[in-house]
Amino acid sequence: MFVTTQLNVLTQVLCEHGCSENVIEQLNQRFVNLEATLLRAKVLREFSKKKSTAIIQSAITSNHLSLAYLFSPFILANLNQTVLYSTVLTTQVQDILKPYYQVEKTMNLTKDDVVLESLNLFLDLQDQTWDAQEFVYFQLFKALTQAEVDRIFLITDQPINPDYLFEIECFFKVRIFLVNPENDQDGLNLQLDHHDHKLNMQKLLFKYKDDFYVALCRKFSEMNAKILNLSGLYDLAQAQNLVEDMFYSEHIYEKLSVYAEYMQTRLQNNVFSPKFKSVSSLQA
Repeated sequence: MFVTTQLNVLTQVLCEHGCSENVIEQLNQRFVNLEATLLRAKVLREFSKKKSTAIIQSAITSNHLSLAYLFSPFILANLNQTVLYSTVLTTQVQDILKPYYQVEKTMNLTKDDVVLESLNLFLDLQDQTWDAQEFVYFQLFKALTQAEVDRIFLITDQPINPDYLFEIECFFKVRIFLVNPENDQDGLNLQLDHHDHKLNMQKLLFKYKDDFYVALCRKFSEMNAKILNLSGLYDLAQAQNLVEDMFYSEHIYEKLSVYAEYMQTRLQNNVFSPKFKSVSSLQA
């Protein structure tokens, strides 16, 4: 598939699931020469003054604790970290974001550097035409084409080949951290499924919380603390205290609101690049 041997490792990083032709075809639509783009980013990465984190999260399809990681980009951006966050725009994600802006109109947009530089974050929300493996492959390839990305979080329960992942890290000079959301399960999951149809954002992001949201914020803070710790920002105890404070002091809400207002203004002014059409939508 690729002339460079190490790039072929990329196409086999998911155990028992190679990269599909659909993914490669869509990447080739986006990049004139995918292999050259990947190799150029590899060379430039160590010289890039800009550093950013890519968070790739598999589809959130229930009121699962993995919703905690949807707030990771806002937490990191509050700490002056530049973050590219990608996930599938499922009902659960839309329920959280849609009250703030027309999130459904931002699906499949190309990265907007103006938004990224202004707010230190960009949400790359994809439609649901991808299967679980294709989504991980597509977003991992995209992250590696960007020279400024020096750290990648893969939040997925898809089985990953650790040896291949290590090869990719070494070749591309990038750190890749695996976060399996299944490891975060506890009794709160059942409560999340039965507590409400939607999360109460007033209780989640503001000071006054009932017992359920006190426990939920504590768990969300514990989960996000791992991201901060792996990023080399704080030790786990410091990170958890800092994140939990953000859930009470409205700092996450403020960052989300500013991002939403910025995006809504740009949507209304029609300043975004045309949406990237998936092969499935072109064939529909």
